[in-house]
Amino acid sequence: MRLRLLLLSLLILLATHVNATHIVGGEFEMRHIAGANYRLTLNLYFDVVNGDPGALDRFITVNFFDKGTNRLMMSQEMTIRSQELVKYTSIDCTSDKLVTRKIVYYEDIVLPSNVFNNQLGYYVVWERCCRNRTISNIVQPEDAAQAFYMEFPPVVKGGSPFINSSPVLFPPLSDYACVNELFYYDFSGTDPDRDSLVYDMVTPLNGYTDRFVPVITNQVPRPAPYPEIRWGNSYGRGNQINGSPPMSIEAQTGRLTVKPATTGLFVFGVRCQEYRNGVKIGEVRRDFQLLVLDCPRNESPVVKAQERGIGSSYKEGEVLRIDPNGTRCIDIQYTDPDPDEPLVLTARPVNFSNTTFTFSGTTSGTVNTGGGNNVLTASLCFPKCFDTEGKVYQIDLIARDNGCSLPRQDTLRVSFVIDPLPNNPPAISLTTPDRIFTVREGDVLNFDVIGTDADNEEVTLSAVGKDFDLATRKITFPNNRGIGRVTSPFNWQIDCEAMRQKVYLIEFQVTSIVCDKPVTRTELIEVRTEYPNQIPEISSDKQVLTFELDLNEPFEAKLFGKDLDPHQIDLLASGNGFTLEELGMSFTSTGGKGSAEGLFKWTANCDAFLKGDVRVTFALKETACVSSPDQTLTMEFKVKAPDLQAFLPANIFTPNGDGLNDFFEMPTLPETTCTGTFESIKIFNRWGKEVYSSNRNAFRWDGQGVNDGVYYYVIDYRSEKFRGAVTLVR
Repeated sequence: MRLRLLLLSLLILLATHVNATHIVGGEFEMRHIAGANYRLTLNLYFDVVNGDPGALDRFITVNFFDKGTNRLMMSQEMTIRSQELVKYTSIDCTSDKLVTRKIVYYEDIVLPSNVFNNQLGYYVVWERCCRNRTISNIVQPEDAAQAFYMEFPPVVKGGSPFINSSPVLFPPLSDYACVNELFYYDFSGTDPDRDSLVYDMVTPLNGYTDRFVPVITNQVPRPAPYPEIRWGNSYGRGNQINGSPPMSIEAQTGRLTVKPATTGLFVFGVRCQEYRNGVKIGEVRRDFQLLVLDCPRNESPVVKAQERGIGSSYKEGEVLRIDPNGTRCIDIQYTDPDPDEPLVLTARPVNFSNTTFTFSGTTSGTVNTGGGNNVLTASLCFPKCFDTEGKVYQIDLIARDNGCSLPRQDTLRVSFVIDPLPNNPPAISLTTPDRIFTVREGDVLNFDVIGTDADNEEVTLSAVGKDFDLATRKITFPNNRGIGRVTSPFNWQIDCEAMRQKVYLIEFQVTSIVCDKPVTRTELIEVRTEYPNQIPEISSDKQVLTFELDLNEPFEAKLFGKDLDPHQIDLLASGNGFTLEELGMSFTSTGGKGSAEGLFKWTANCDAFLKGDVRVTFALKETACVSSPDQTLTMEFKVKAPDLQAFLPANIFTPNGDGLNDFFEMPTLPETTCTGTFESIKIFNRWGKEVYSSNRNAFRWDGQGVNDGVYYYVIDYRSEKFRGAVTLVR
């Protein structure tokens, strides 16, 4: 056999003919590497027995087309990278009528986003003739070609990169089928992007090549649609291999099944469609062929089971209620009618994932050897913590022989329920009957927390604050653990910090671990804090709190604070909408435990006049564990601006040197009126001639150089002017 395969391999390497039959099937793959870089692979399956080695292509050229317009996008040459024989499921089933070689071509390619951006996608194709001349289900198989075909999406969608790799189909096995025997084949694939995959049967594509033009070289490549192969009589897409049942594939699993009715070599096609978010984005086609032989008769194994300690065998469809306190085991017997038949027993969960059961005994061996070993036995046992959670679990017990081409098997599906082991939950208690505590500063809250478990399981005690961290308070509570019983002391030194929250909720927890699952019970206590505190008082030496002050009038007020508890109290002052410094105000104070004093000083000024009503708030602040709200007292000030009418002088003066009324003056004339500043005074005779002027508000006119009579003056305060008359008499 090895010599024959070696000769065939040498023929593949040395032959030069290219128009011979050789194709078993194959498919494309495309894997994203990074950015716009991809690796394109073509898996070609070559018939070593019937194929002509001269048909092996060292180099191939594949073509990319726009799916929406069928426009040729680019062509890519690919080179053989590896070759290997496809292995049988069982080496014992090897047949010299079926030898398949897998030939892999691949190249790294670039798909620029500014080129491959049509939202309808693209397809890549390579055409080659010819198929095996011995194929039974198509017309003129020696002239039938194959179009290897794959669709893929654009590399950008919605302006963003659209990353995708094609599905990778399960490697085909080099197995044959037996006539009138059920044949099953895993044609499923995996998707690197976890896209959904859907499978169906399709008619293989023939393409445009034939035995006269087996491969496209100098011709312009032709786009889709591609001609299909021509089915023989009684064959078609729905019955590519006749049988009962005919060949079919499960849409979701990719499991291929057929019970062929006749011997022969049959070609068939499978499509794997790729969906993302419910939208199809690509597809891969695989053409392949199946050899059907007339195989020796092989009987199926038989497997039986029963719960240990129960005399009757299990009947499929029943539900075993396995006693959780019993042996928790199922005994299994399996055999086969054929002589010297090797058998293998396996157990496969159907609707659960817990695999902690043990499968022991004779799980493989040979029956009917002539030495009386006609039945093999094994056991399936469940650990004490195995729990079906109230559901009916199912497990398949599968006995498989080594029949060719595929093993025959018998599957017994056992339905069972196992209730959890009886278990008492842990209990928690406190050495105090109280669950609500009222505490004050300086108190100590102290009691023990006890956790117990009637099943003598290990128990753990812990505590947690609701909406606060125990570590932020003077609380000690060790998280102790023990077997069956454990005690932890709880201690809380109630300090000033604790008084700042009205209510605390603390939950104590006791936990035991049963079958690796925590079982917890809790006890909640409520701690309420009390903090007696009398509100401090603020007062002043003033009987009223509203004041009207003249410009430049000084003002003083004393403030007092008193607290009967006594706590530290302090007096503060602030302007409403201004700082004290802005208006020249000052406030000094002394604070202490139970009493505080303050002194407010101010001289009324124009800044205050311009503001209108001025308010100063004095606050008495308490410093305690739970401080009272600040107590306040507000004084309101209104500043009166000078009235120039009040400063009008006498309307006559006598500058005769007798020391009486010798000058015209206004000794108390203000420098400012808050709305204006003194600019000048000017005096005119009755003909409008200026006879005197001064820019000082403390002016003195002695009347020198003018005659007796009436004179007129104008006092200028920039923003306003005041006029009057004075009579000079000597």
